[in-house]
Amino acid sequence: MRIKWVLMLASMKMFFRQREAILWTFLFPLLVVVLFGFVRFGGVGKIALGVVNEAGPAGGDLLSRLQAVGTLDISLGDRASEMAHLEHGERDLVLVIPAGYTPSAAGALTAFGDLEARPQVTQLGGLVLQRVLDETAMAAAPDLPRTTLSTVQFKSRNLTYIDFLLPGILSMTIMQMGIFGVAFGFVTLKKRGILRRLWVTPIRPGDFITAQVAMRMIVMLLQMAIMIGVGVLFLHLHFIGNIALLFMLGILGAVVFLGFGFSIAGISRSEDQVAPLANIISLPMLALSGVFFSRSNLPGVVRALTSVLPLTYLADGLRGVAIDGAALTQVLPQIAGLSVWAAASCLLAIRLFRWE
Repeated sequence: MRIKWVLMLASMKMFFRQREAILWTFLFPLLVVVLFGFVRFGGVGKIALGVVNEAGPAGGDLLSRLQAVGTLDISLGDRASEMAHLEHGERDLVLVIPAGYTPSAAGALTAFGDLEARPQVTQLGGLVLQRVLDETAMAAAPDLPRTTLSTVQFKSRNLTYIDFLLPGILSMTIMQMGIFGVAFGFVTLKKRGILRRLWVTPIRPGDFITAQVAMRMIVMLLQMAIMIGVGVLFLHLHFIGNIALLFMLGILGAVVFLGFGFSIAGISRSEDQVAPLANIISLPMLALSGVFFSRSNLPGVVRALTSVLPLTYLADGLRGVAIDGAALTQVLPQIAGLSVWAAASCLLAIRLFRWE
């Protein structure tokens, strides 16, 4: 253990003496978060409308008219799920079409929205909905009174884009450190003959690997703590989760991507081979795993396929803990998925890693 400890401290010194490593590990992710944090996405574009159609076929005409309005981005669901989306800021309004609704009968429909946090988009959405209700009633029975819309104040958590983004950036940096950091670092050590020289020293190769992994774990935890701290203090991150559970997910995710990093380092002979192999693994996940934008916008088949990617499990787990306050039992699917990927990547690393 003393040898492992000394080697880990030496690895830490080697890491922090590299200005480029500090720049890309700590400052670059913070720069991305800060840049996105000060960009305001509050302008009115499309209105995210959740529709709960409890009227069945009777609500079909109204629903089709709503879907034809280009200003509205319609999502269908049951009352519980749509209200949950509204609470998390994923819907601007939720319209409930009750079971007794008919287009030809006068009555009132209810829309839920946060008039305090999003007054502009809520009021505009209410006007659009009222216009569609008037058109639907006019087409069904021109001489009857119109169906009216009442907007009910619903207090959401007023989550911002930074609440969604920061856990995604955390998962991205964990992946980058595991894949690119290990792959480039160990290929350089192999090219310089440093790993070969370890065989003629009293140091066991396993101790060296353990020290390298421990060093990267410590740097990763430090990185997570700094980014969460900056988010809470300066970017109004709504962090309500358990920091220990967040770190546990981060460590599990790091194991997955360290395994990929060692696998790439094992089959690469130079840095020129590392870059394409690392990008083949990381770029699809960056685009499809919900790091920067929600996966709900993806087509159904693609969304189902991306749900089993390791970065998806990590990003969803970190996001659930950080902004939803998820407990251990609630992130068990993400933990299980990461555990399977960790076992697979470690077995792959053992099979592919070479000292020469």
